[in-house]
Amino acid sequence: MPINITIYKKCLETIPTVLCVFFSLFLFSCVKTTPIRKVTLGQPQIQISGFSEEQSQVIKKTFLQLKSLAPGRLKIKKETYKRLSRFDSLFGFPFGGEQLNNWVSQKIKTLSYGNTWTVAINQNQETLVIGDQFFTQLTDLERLYLLIHEARHSDGDGFKHIKCPNGFPFVSSGQPEMDLENIFACDAVKDGAYAFQSAFLFELFAYGLFEQREVGLVYNSSVSRIIK
Repeated sequence: MPINITIYKKCLETIPTVLCVFFSLFLFSCVKTTPIRKVTLGQPQIQISGFSEEQSQVIKKTFLQLKSLAPGRLKIKKETYKRLSRFDSLFGFPFGGEQLNNWVSQKIKTLSYGNTWTVAINQNQETLVIGDQFFTQLTDLERLYLLIHEARHSDGDGFKHIKCPNGFPFVSSGQPEMDLENIFACDAVKDGAYAFQSAFLFELFAYGLFEQREVGLVYNSSVSRIIK
């Protein structure tokens, strides 16, 4: 309920001070405030704070989806898988949801709400700040690989991105409105955030764990960001 300033001023003019103070307290007690929620996710523990109940449920769902991932049967040629899979060499363990959940949880200690200019940002301080776009614009698949991407930014010096070069011929499958040329959206190393994102996506593609066409397009878009 919004405070009616006109009524409040009238109160000051016509009602004795004690009653007016009581009236003020009543009005302020009716103002809605956004609660701070703290929830613990998995082991190691991740704290999430500042989110609404609905947003908290989306975050929980994302981690449950991550934890439930399992390889199963290959949906591509075994030779192609052996040639392109980099998951084990980058992550240091075989593809699987339990270990991925632990890997993310070791690198991101806190998820915090912030209405930022981007979907999410990790400034290499073990805190991932998530904006509204994470909940309103991303698919389940995009939320998963974003967790992997941002977790890698917690390692070392943060594995900062470089500008994509002049004449960069590739487009962003996730953000088609963005021209990637001269934007900080590429990596100069083969083990940065886009490499980990790509390796994760390739496993999803190889095992058909999401809609394979969608995953394949995002994988190709991610690999293109790694400037060799």
